[in-house]
Amino acid sequence: MIRAVAIYDALDNQIFYTDFAQYALNLSFITNSLFEMKELISKQLEDITISRYRVSALFEPDYTIVVLADRTNRKEELEEFTLNLNILVKKIFGEDISSESFQDEEKVDKFSDELEKLVGKIPVKITFVGSGGVGKTTMVRLLARGIITSEYTPTIFADVEHIDVLIPPFTISLFTVAGQERYRKTWDIVSEATDIVVLVLDSTKSNLKETREVIYPKIRQLAPYARYVAIANKQDLPEALPPAIIEEEIGLPTYGMIAIREDARERLSTIIKQILTTIP
Repeated sequence: MIRAVAIYDALDNQIFYTDFAQYALNLSFITNSLFEMKELISKQLEDITISRYRVSALFEPDYTIVVLADRTNRKEELEEFTLNLNILVKKIFGEDISSESFQDEEKVDKFSDELEKLVGKIPVKITFVGSGGVGKTTMVRLLARGIITSEYTPTIFADVEHIDVLIPPFTISLFTVAGQERYRKTWDIVSEATDIVVLVLDSTKSNLKETREVIYPKIRQLAPYARYVAIANKQDLPEALPPAIIEEEIGLPTYGMIAIREDARERLSTIIKQILTTIP
């Protein structure tokens, strides 16, 4: 997912900045380092990978564009975004890319609107992972269609849904992996380029043990740079473990959920918003 965009003038002064989600990276330090090495960089478009992030820098004679994204974004995908962003800058501001041109509120507003549309063209991939029958498909269908599913039909490969109105400017692709053990060989395909992994549990002791010892380590190996949270589903059952206990056991932010309740869609939407905007 795209987290921030910054534009600098010919003197390397920042003339535009906006962010779409939090991040734990000193972008100013990274950008200043790029400027110090600018004379040594032979390419117009430079790509740098740092921890869980990917930084794309496009150098024009009179300005520089810097884009901060997640490492899960493919290099080619981010390059295309940055090049299209450069086309947008020239389209709206012409040849005058300076602090003065970015004082034109009408142009900046138009640029910001078009930038959000560009961001929306790169879907955020959220993959729901867990054992069979814990409620993964129920949550995905609930989010995408507002349908509460009470019957359990095992996922054989993956379920996929798309949302484009939940958290502007992001569009979201929702995936579930097959939870039954004999189908888990498909996880490497489904989890590819996943931005966020949601571990779903049914809040039982046995499922917590399997999630902690088998499921979480397996998906972590397949998607090492994704962000991780857990949802403790079926909190209405008599022996359900509270989210705080599950969070302590697996070491991830954990949200309680009853996915078949009428207010579950609103609750789940709030959780997804928090994940997207607050987990750096």
